[in-house]
Amino acid sequence: MVALIGPCNITELAVALGRSRNSLYYHVRALRDCGLLLETRRSGEGKKTTAYYDPPGRPLAVHFDLSTKERKQAVVALARARIRSAARGFERACRPGEVQVDGSHRNLWATHLKGWLSAEELKEANELFARLIHLIGRSGGESVQAKRSYEFTVVFAPIFAKK
Repeated sequence: MVALIGPCNITELAVALGRSRNSLYYHVRALRDCGLLLETRRSGEGKKTTAYYDPPGRPLAVHFDLSTKERKQAVVALARARIRSAARGFERACRPGEVQVDGSHRNLWATHLKGWLSAEELKEANELFARLIHLIGRSGGESVQAKRSYEFTVVFAPIFAKK
């Protein structure tokens, strides 16, 4: 959730999760202590400083290393986990009357396409993916109340004959 809403303090995180602040302190400290959250301090309006938390390395990205059988298996396992997570998120989002399934404000998609791309079209596709990742992956910032959270999962792969 911290990666979704951007750098935030405990109070902002509690509101986003619908939990009390007190129920989060232990968990946030544990995540900070093992390096999964970074803590920075900001001066507030008074003399008190407030701790803000963010995951290390924004945007979060995984380098695909296919150099060994074990590393390839790890990359495939990660892809499967992300696809399962996307399927669960899609199912949770299927709420008639609450989602838009057509038009310029459509917010629910699932599709599968196969096609041919030239080298130039592949470059364009990668630029569009990068733009979407940047657009969706940037932190929520101050105006998060006027926004709605979304998840984006995509699998893009060349087609090879089965072995």
